Amino acid sequence: MRKTIIENEIHFLEIIKFFGKEWEEDLREVVQEFPCILISCHCIDIEYGEYYEFTSINSIDTIKLNRQQEICLN
Repeated sequence: MRKTIIENEIHFLEIIKFFGKEWEEDLREVVQEFPCILISCHCIDIEYGEYYEFTSINSIDTIKLNRQQEICLN
């Protein structure tokens, strides 16, 4: 599991470059606003091969966590 802070579009483009263009659509789906924390999980499946799963935490989620409320992952 990898956690990365994405502060702006430039950081986001670096993340796309790191994971590869084939994951760009999935990344754009979970990263809706900046700043956020991108959480990625890498897996190598015997049947399907290598894949990633992504989710993100935005600042509103962090505020909720600080107030000890239920956290909502995108």
